[in-house]
Amino acid sequence: MLRISQVFGPTVQGEGSAAGRHCLFVRTFDCNLGCTWCDTAYTWAVTEEKAAKTRSGKRYEHDDPAYGLKVMEPAEVMDRLRALWEVETRPTIIVVSGGEPMMQQRGLVPLLQRLSGCGNEVHIETAGTIAPVAEFDACVTQYNVSPKLANSGNRLSKRYKPAVLAALRDTEKAWFKFVVTQDYETDLEEVDRIVADVPVPTQRVMVMPEGSDRRTNIATAQKTVDAALARGYGLSFRTHVLLWNDDPDR
Repeated sequence: MLRISQVFGPTVQGEGSAAGRHCLFVRTFDCNLGCTWCDTAYTWAVTEEKAAKTRSGKRYEHDDPAYGLKVMEPAEVMDRLRALWEVETRPTIIVVSGGEPMMQQRGLVPLLQRLSGCGNEVHIETAGTIAPVAEFDACVTQYNVSPKLANSGNRLSKRYKPAVLAALRDTEKAWFKFVVTQDYETDLEEVDRIVADVPVPTQRVMVMPEGSDRRTNIATAQKTVDAALARGYGLSFRTHVLLWNDDPDR
């Protein structure tokens, strides 16, 4: 059984190296981190203790019919995807996000095998704290790895797992995306340390401005872009935010 928050689309991939491409989303429920600026806190901030970690402090309902927990068989998720798009005859990208989908990777294998077997690309969005197992990795086209920085509010030992990041790098399927705030100079110094420590190829690194509205997203990107390019890093906007602000269904 899978713990799911949402299945939606078609939409565009908003972030990273595949930004702008047609896709469907499977958003899993629950996360092993608690980022202050998380834009999908409804997948994990369901207690007062967890809600207190977020910037808003909002507690979400565990059984909210729209975004709360749905316990589903892989076949049920496949049916939901099929109702949104002809995934068996018109392949697209299936983005498996969260929360943290790597918490459920063994349970996801039957679904991902079915999707990849139909020619769909499977993209996994992960914070890079859980290493992939072989049968899961065999189904994955791309990992969008977003290691969390100090700006996330998570303690270092919980958010930074260099051996896991190296394992993801070694699949040769991983792109690394770091969320930077308006304090971009401090954030980029931390990115530099991680890139050198793991190490991560700079041509596989992108920075992405934090912000759930267009103005913040663009302003932070404008401040950051030159410093990122000088390091050899790419820049990812949050395309879905530019189009739809913080609509959770897009």
